[in-house]
Amino acid sequence: MNTFEHLSPQTAPAINRLHRHSMLLVLWLVAGMIAGCNQSTPVGLVFNPAPWRDGEEHVFRITDVEGRYAGVMRYTMTEGMNDQGQPLWSITRTTLAQGDQEELTVKVLATGFRPQSSFLERSNAAGRETVDAQYNGPAVDLVLTTRADVATTQRFEVPSDVRESGTLPMIARALPLTRNYATRLNAFLPVVGLLDRVTVRVVGDERLVTPAGTFDAWVVTLDTGNSISRLWVAKEAPHPTVKYIDGRNRATYELESYIASQ
Repeated sequence: MNTFEHLSPQTAPAINRLHRHSMLLVLWLVAGMIAGCNQSTPVGLVFNPAPWRDGEEHVFRITDVEGRYAGVMRYTMTEGMNDQGQPLWSITRTTLAQGDQEELTVKVLATGFRPQSSFLERSNAAGRETVDAQYNGPAVDLVLTTRADVATTQRFEVPSDVRESGTLPMIARALPLTRNYATRLNAFLPVVGLLDRVTVRVVGDERLVTPAGTFDAWVVTLDTGNSISRLWVAKEAPHPTVKYIDGRNRATYELESYIASQ
């Protein structure tokens, strides 16, 4: 017997609509499960040798979340050695935005890009503040100096394989990016003492037109669980980062000029 046989003409259509909505919900859930299953399993973190050379420079145009011009950001890569004679890179990021100037220099080992130290300086009409970070195995020792010239010290425990957050848009270029690539890494942001477990994933590719030119790029997401940043990394060596959307402040950084080396 038809279950709906004795229902009133007003009730039967409502039941049919409910049935259709239930079927749509099931299909949506199945599609979501399939999409999740299609995501590649992260592989172990391995970096290729640095694709950049001494003196390389990126200059980005910054727009805020409303699409308004906000300033410029420059990354420069400088080759050097540490006190133990190990090759390292100084990754310097200089930002001029909305009346504020910020300069971050992170010294990383040339193999694996693990940070040795970093120094952040922020200044504006109100004064100057700094954050000095020294990486010592499983710990980071910080000295924070306020605009009132008051210094405080802090120590944070971190995994010994941690990288510094400010370097990710550059060192991601040394990952073996390809279709469906995924890995995970630990990232530390000294200014707020924040440790993230970041999933790095290639989610597609795109031909991107920027003020610096046209690039075929991998689209890479950096997922902390609380925010997702997005990088466009050129497929062709030396793989410049041609665009970056910050998942936290939602600003967009678009490549304005690129110098492979001085």
